[in-house]
Amino acid sequence: SNSPNNFVANTALMFVVGFFIGGSANMISSAVSADLGCQKQLRGDDRALATVTGVIDGTGSVGAALGQIAVPYLQTNLDWHAVFYLFMICMFLTAVCLFPLFIKEIRSMRCPCLNKSSSQVSPQSPASIN
Repeated sequence: SNSPNNFVANTALMFVVGFFIGGSANMISSAVSADLGCQKQLRGDDRALATVTGVIDGTGSVGAALGQIAVPYLQTNLDWHAVFYLFMICMFLTAVCLFPLFIKEIRSMRCPCLNKSSSQVSPQSPASIN
């Protein structure tokens, strides 16, 4: 009802909305996977890391599937406003879950001494290289 009746404007708006939704979803799964890859329990075990990454991506896919069920139901029974309130709630919950990771990354950028414990590789002696 309040949408402009212009094809180019609607296309541009949909592109921008899709960019911010899709981009953040990909960044979330890769950031969480990268953070889990630094854990002691998964370090050096490629199969375990692949399993964790698959579970994270699978969870995102289940969330997307549930969204495809929830959006038509909310739009039909309530209104489009309810759909966008659902999106706002989801984005807020995502931000709350990622905020500790964000703080950790900012602290590691400000104090390089925090990076040494997670990325330090034991040096190899020249005899063990061959």
